[in-house]
Amino acid sequence: MAKILLVEDDDLVRDMLTQVLQRASHTVTCATNGEDAAEYLKKEMPDIMVTDIIMPKKSGITLISEVKNRHPEMEIIAISGGGRLDPTGYLDLSESLGASVSFEKPVDNTALLMAIDLLLHGKKEKVE
Repeated sequence: MAKILLVEDDDLVRDMLTQVLQRASHTVTCATNGEDAAEYLKKEMPDIMVTDIIMPKKSGITLISEVKNRHPEMEIIAISGGGRLDPTGYLDLSESLGASVSFEKPVDNTALLMAIDLLLHGKKEKVE
């Protein structure tokens, strides 16, 4: 299956999504903020990055922008609860910066897994 980088500062959300992804046979590496994710991406290249938007140290918006500049082929899924604001604005911005798909929290696990499968399938078709 996929090698996924999960970037999420909330321990409970990160643990839950890790379990969902691992049960679907994906290999998951976690980062708790955008800075840690950027460091990881200097050494490894996952198939897909799933990132929260509102995080300490480096936001998901900044991370998406940087990743797309360095790795335009990287598939990115953005997730957000919006903090004090409506998450729709953050998710729209994330897609305009290059996220392939975005979800509001709480994330529908089935929809997330389907999106990952579709993104992986699209990558394979580009290679073949």
